[in-house]
Amino acid sequence: MSKASYSKAFATRSVICFFIILSLLLFSVARVAVISLENYSAVAVEQSKFRINISRVRGTIYDCNMVPLTNNFTKRVAAVLPNPRGILALNFCAEKENFEKSLNTLKLNKPTVCDVNNEINSDGIAFTTVYEQDKNSKLLACHLIGYTDSSGHGVSGLQKAYDDFLYSDKYVSAVFTTGGTGKFLDGINPYFENDIADVKNGVVTTIDINIQNAVETIIEQINSGCVIVSEVGNAKIRAMASVPTFDINNLEESLKKEDSPMINRAILPYNVGSVFKPCVAAASIENQKDNLTFVCEGRLEIARRMFRCHNLSGHGNMNLCDAIAQSCNCYFYNLSAQIGGEGIYKMASSLSIGAKIKIAENLYTSSGIIPSTNDLKNEGELANISIGQGTILASPVSMVNLYQAIATDGCYYMPSVVEKTIKDGTENHYACGEKTRAMSEKTSKKLKEYLKTVITDGTGNEAQPTLVNAAGKTATAQTGRYYEDKTEITNSWFCGFFPADNPRYVIVVMSDSRADTSTASIFAQIADKICELKQINVQNND
Repeated sequence: MSKASYSKAFATRSVICFFIILSLLLFSVARVAVISLENYSAVAVEQSKFRINISRVRGTIYDCNMVPLTNNFTKRVAAVLPNPRGILALNFCAEKENFEKSLNTLKLNKPTVCDVNNEINSDGIAFTTVYEQDKNSKLLACHLIGYTDSSGHGVSGLQKAYDDFLYSDKYVSAVFTTGGTGKFLDGINPYFENDIADVKNGVVTTIDINIQNAVETIIEQINSGCVIVSEVGNAKIRAMASVPTFDINNLEESLKKEDSPMINRAILPYNVGSVFKPCVAAASIENQKDNLTFVCEGRLEIARRMFRCHNLSGHGNMNLCDAIAQSCNCYFYNLSAQIGGEGIYKMASSLSIGAKIKIAENLYTSSGIIPSTNDLKNEGELANISIGQGTILASPVSMVNLYQAIATDGCYYMPSVVEKTIKDGTENHYACGEKTRAMSEKTSKKLKEYLKTVITDGTGNEAQPTLVNAAGKTATAQTGRYYEDKTEITNSWFCGFFPADNPRYVIVVMSDSRADTSTASIFAQIADKICELKQINVQNND
C-alpha cells in the first residue's frame, strides 16, 4: 500500500471512530439526564392528570344464585384523545350517533369518553367495562332493593339498609395526561381508574330472580297490592312484589302519582279478615275446643249487637273444618267465646302476627296491631278478632308465619330477604334467628287438612292450580273506608301453600283495591308457574 493510500484510509477510520465515540458520549450524557430527572418527571406527570368521571362505583345486590339485580348491565366505554389516531379508531368502534356527539368535543381539542360496541388496538384510545343499572328494563324487586340519591347513598330498601356496605366514594374515571402547557400528550395513551373489586362486593338476597320475574308478571293483573313467596321450612323470601311499581329512572314522576307507587305494600299493616281464622282455629285445637259444632243462621247477637255472617241466609250446621272451608263467621264468633281472648292472643303473639319483623339488617316491617288480652275481654272486640276484623292489623310478611307453621310441623322461622354479604372474598351469613314453635305438630297437621278443603269444597276454588294440589284461605277484609261511589274499600287476601301434602312454598297475596282478577286466582297462577320453573311433579308432589 502506498503512503498516500494509507494516509487516506487512516483518516477515514479516524472520522468513523470519532463519531462513534461522540455518539456514545452523547448517549451517556442523555442517560444520566434521564436518571437524574426520573423522580421529577413522575411528579410532573402525576400533577398533570385530567379526569373524566364516568359512573360512581357501588356494590352489587344479587339474587340467591348470584345473579346481579343491580349493576346488571355492562357496557364498553372508550377514552379518546383529540388526535387523528384516536378519532379514526373511535369511528370504527362507536355507533354513528355516539361518534358524532363525541366528535363535537374532540374538535374542540378536548378528550372525551364514549360508549362503544367493540375494541380495537390503537394509539389515542383506551377501553374499559363499566357496570351499571340497565336503564332500558325495569328493576326487579324494586321496592325491596330501593334506590339511591344523587350522592350515591341508599334512600330506601336494601340500598338504605346496607348503605355502609354498598357505598363507595370511588368513580370509574378516564385519565388523560397533559404537558406543562396543559396540552394533552399524544404519546401517552389514556387509562382508567376502575376498581371492579368494589363492584363485586355486595349483598346476596334470598330472592330467586326467576320466581320474582314470574310473580311481577302475574301481579300486574291487580291494581294495587303485593305478593310474597317464601320457601317452606326456612321462610326465605324467594319473591316480594308490590304494585304499582315505580320507575327507578324517573323517581320524580313516581313520587307525584296518587296511587303511591313508592310504597312497599308487603311490609305495611292491613286489615286481614278471614286469613286470620286459621290462627283462631289453631288456638281452639290447642285448647281442645275444636270438636264444637254450631248452627249458623246468618247472624248472631253478641253484647246486644247483631254480628252477621257473609252468608246472610246462614250456613246451617258447621264443624271447624266446615267453618274454615265456608269461612263461616258465626261459627268463629261462637268459637272465640269458647276459647277466650287470652288463648287467641297467645297464639297470635307466638306467631308474631302484627309484630314489627326484622327481615334483614336494618330492614323491618311496620308494626301492626293485636288487641291486648284486656281489650279482648270485651265481647264485641273478641267477636271481631275471631274473623280478623276490628282493630287487628298485620303486614303480609307477618301472615307468612302462620301459614309457614301450618305447612310444616307447627314451627316457623322469621321471614328473611338476605342470605349473606360478600366483602373482598369474605362471606358473612345473615342470622335469621331460631326456629319458633307456635303450635303442636298435631295441630298443624289438622289445619293442613282443613285448608285443603277451602280449595276443594269451599270458598277458595279459584286457588286450585292446574299442576299441583294446594291449601289455603281466602279473605275479604272490611276497612271502614269508602270509594267515591260509596262502596267500601276492602283488602282481599289469599294465603296458602303447595303442594298440599308436601309443602314447598307459602304464598301470600293481598290486594288493597278493586281488581278484575281474584287473589285466589293470582295464587293459582303463581303456584303453576313455580311448578314449571322448579319441575314440581303433581303425581308425587316432589
